Amino acid sequence: MGALDKQSIYIAGPMTGYENYNFAAFDRAKQHLQMCVYERVISPADMDRELGIEPDANGDIENFDYRAALKRCCIAVCECDAIYMLTGWENSKGARAEHAIAVALEMEIIYE
Repeated sequence: MGALDKQSIYIAGPMTGYENYNFAAFDRAKQHLQMCVYERVISPADMDRELGIEPDANGDIENFDYRAALKRCCIAVCECDAIYMLTGWENSKGARAEHAIAVALEMEIIYE
């Protein structure tokens, strides 16, 4: 599949332990990928925002359900054509799981 054929891509990367859960890095990656001909860019930061999950003024998220978030994200990966791995993904349990799904599905994997 050539770059112009790409339809959807999922952004995977570290969130926990990063300032404001690394939402800014996901937002920058989304903006970049939208300029790269991807019709649909899926970001876990956007998925969280859609559910009203956003870091507070201290950068914390109250009562975060990690299991539910990981389930949402793994389903989203399966629905995409490619995955984009943010720098530091190797240090994230969730991003490593998303990467493993992409490998198992033989998806195109792009590293930041």
